[in-house]
Amino acid sequence: MNSQHRVYLQDSCYSEEIGSSPAFDFHLHTSWTDGANTVKEMYQQSVSVGLEAILYSEHGRKSSEDWFFDYVDEVKSLPSDPCVPFVGLETKVEDWDGTLDATNEMLSVCDLVMGSVHRFPGEKGQIRGFGEVDPTEAIEAEYLLSMAALENPDLDILGHPFGMSHRRFDVQPDEERVRQVINQASRNGKAIEINSRYHPNPWLWIKWCLEDGAMISLGSNAHDLTSVGQIVRVLKGEEAPWNPSES
Repeated sequence: MNSQHRVYLQDSCYSEEIGSSPAFDFHLHTSWTDGANTVKEMYQQSVSVGLEAILYSEHGRKSSEDWFFDYVDEVKSLPSDPCVPFVGLETKVEDWDGTLDATNEMLSVCDLVMGSVHRFPGEKGQIRGFGEVDPTEAIEAEYLLSMAALENPDLDILGHPFGMSHRRFDVQPDEERVRQVINQASRNGKAIEINSRYHPNPWLWIKWCLEDGAMISLGSNAHDLTSVGQIVRVLKGEEAPWNPSES
């Protein structure tokens, strides 16, 4: 993360009282992987809804090199006005050491790298199925993986922290655990993603990040045009936040 990218994550124009936040969405997926729309279509929609900066956080893993650099070239071909597009990668945290599932070549061409907990590793590197994990265990596992990932120098943004606990296991971490993760991000110069799809109370997460001095990355986990900029609309009160009871 260079100083230019850091500015976009350090923006402090947040006010819950007036629904003010940066017009950024740093979690977009496209038809290069599991999104419904092309890079260009997602850019056009971002402009249409008034976003000023976006991050294409395309899913990727070590086996993605056969297409990844073409995706990078396509994003880099986009105009930077009126919306600044950044090349990104969302990749999973592979193990308890915080390893990211991406090659050095992939990481080197990204403006920002997002690491997310998508699965829980088991013995001998095997991935545990969701049915094998007790809900109360999920919080601790996601906490440990997040803390390890935040020590990885290649990681810029911790994607939707505790999102798996929230959405897959319907359990909510306590404030102490969340604040420990936020403090780790602050100490190590990493950003915490606040995501409209995974966090039912995004303003509370923003409050904690601001109090603890952690950079913030706003994201919608947008896989189609209708979701682009959703996090900004939620923070403005124009859309309701995700409600776990309605999942």
